[in-house]
Amino acid sequence: MSLFSPKPRFRIYTSPSLYLSIFRDVILGRANKGEDCLRIEEDVRKRFQIPYSLCTPQARMGIYLAIKALVKPGQRVLLSPYTIADVINMVICAGAEPVFVDIDSTSCNINLREIEKLIDSNTGAIMVTHLHGLACQMNSFTEICKKHNLFLIEDAAQSFGAKFNGKMVGSFGDVGIYSFGMYKNITAFFGGMVVTTHQEIYEKIHSEINSFPYTEVGHFLKKVATGFATGIATSPPLFQLLVYHIFRFGHLYNVKAINRFVETELDLNRKDSIPEAYLRRMTPMQARLILLGINKVEEDNAIRIRYAQTYHEGLSDLSELILPPLRTDGSHIYTYYPIQFYDRDSLIRWMMKHYRDVGKQHLKNCADLPSFKKYYRECPNARKTADEVILLPTYPSYTEKEVKRNIKTIRAFFGKR
Repeated sequence: MSLFSPKPRFRIYTSPSLYLSIFRDVILGRANKGEDCLRIEEDVRKRFQIPYSLCTPQARMGIYLAIKALVKPGQRVLLSPYTIADVINMVICAGAEPVFVDIDSTSCNINLREIEKLIDSNTGAIMVTHLHGLACQMNSFTEICKKHNLFLIEDAAQSFGAKFNGKMVGSFGDVGIYSFGMYKNITAFFGGMVVTTHQEIYEKIHSEINSFPYTEVGHFLKKVATGFATGIATSPPLFQLLVYHIFRFGHLYNVKAINRFVETELDLNRKDSIPEAYLRRMTPMQARLILLGINKVEEDNAIRIRYAQTYHEGLSDLSELILPPLRTDGSHIYTYYPIQFYDRDSLIRWMMKHYRDVGKQHLKNCADLPSFKKYYRECPNARKTADEVILLPTYPSYTEKEVKRNIKTIRAFFGKR
């Protein structure tokens, strides 16, 4: 057993106070009581200097509601194929047609140059995704939407708190969507938010959400239980002494019964109508969790940016790798540091063998998925990227020492080659 067993590849942004808040609310029967959804909406409006915000049960439901409010049935929505399948499903369920636009291979975000080639008279909106906390060039996207009279939707699920030219991402478009899911930089285990500058759009979404019942406490507590178990398993002492060695064995010897525990977003099926279980409201209990974490966002973002700078300095001379662009102005907050290598499996295996814990990006090129065959477009950059991205950890408690060990191990791989 190595004396240098690593910290885990991810940690959930939780704390004892978060679990205490949930326990207190459940015991006192106040999960659905209080004005905390209004409080967090007001907090975001002030922080982001945007007139309207609204809590949603999930970020993906924010996308669904935004498209329903903005786009006429049958109109086309241009978007990146490098995302989760349910983002595409939300476009379809909202009655629109997804049009896949290839990505930029360094940022992993939608390619602006490809967009204009695909705009036609039936295009209703462009949706950009600020993936891995890397902000898109929003001045260019706002200009192109203005030029063609199109709505702009920002999927900022992974980028809460990132700024482009000093303005919060998510606040440039007609609608911005954030996530407070289990693995996001603010977690309510389950939940999202939409922001908009349009009163009419706000009222449409608000009216629909208010017709939904609250998220069931039992369903929410299942998410919390999963998060708690994950938090225990990835706590440094237990992870380094036991859990990592189990997962390392599973990876090196391809033990599927073990490896399935680190796989995510396995549902790649197409949905043609919104699942009834999605039609819920965020509870005040969830909003209280967001309020507990929101004041740490800027501090945490600064730490991740510092780790990204260390990765960049340590790896930028390795021509075999594709690295994300380095920006330290707050536009890129690096929820992970995504590197790309053509022989991803060999590099990950090498790192696991040498007691480093990293993983593949789980996102697929949705343009290639059989479930979306009807909407197929050739997107070679997205296909290549989906096969090559490795996520290097950047979460705030990871430590600079762990980042440097990852760099040293990657450099040794290429030295060996």
